[in-house]
Amino acid sequence: MVLIKRASIGCLFTLIMLTGLISTHAVAASEETPQQVITRTANDLLGTIEEARTYYDQDPERFYKQVEAILEPAVDMRRFSAGVMAKYYRTASDDQRARFLLVFQDSLIRTYAKGLLAFSNEEIRVLEPKAPSRDPDRDSVDMEVIAVDGTVYPINYSMRKSKDGHWRINNVTVNGINLGLTFRNQFDSAMQAHDRDFNYVIDNWLKSESASIVNEPKAETKE
Repeated sequence: MVLIKRASIGCLFTLIMLTGLISTHAVAASEETPQQVITRTANDLLGTIEEARTYYDQDPERFYKQVEAILEPAVDMRRFSAGVMAKYYRTASDDQRARFLLVFQDSLIRTYAKGLLAFSNEEIRVLEPKAPSRDPDRDSVDMEVIAVDGTVYPINYSMRKSKDGHWRINNVTVNGINLGLTFRNQFDSAMQAHDRDFNYVIDNWLKSESASIVNEPKAETKE
């Protein structure tokens, strides 16, 4: 087991945001193991949080850029956004795919960056692997977040080795909640609620911090 340091969450939703951010964006040198990727990235993010507390209110964009610098090189955002679009990806135009990629990435960075600031005094543990993976290009890492009241939140990171030899996380499950599936359901619900209007769903994805636009009324199109 690797004890990272102490961090904090005010509620399970904030925990989900933090772990989702750590998981889907982690990157490592090709010689790092999946467990080392998670440990290093968590430490980098938690260090950034401590610094941000001194300036966030005056300069939030600075914090977003620092988080982006840690995360953007790590995640296969194109694969991740395509997974969120799921069955709609095939019928979307190249322009719509590219636009959603940009707004989805921005929403993840900003929403999860804000969630990170809620951390202050919980313990994060990266657990030792129970057994070697049977697939040399796929693995998973277990983590525990221990709240101040002793509650343990289990987290599982699904990881995949890309063609460049880097381990990247392609999904995360927090206390039984599958984040990748959650985003996919949000996109699907929004598409169904707005007559499969790609442009409307993409343009309004950023209007909620949780990227949930299912209940927003569809704007009327002027002739």
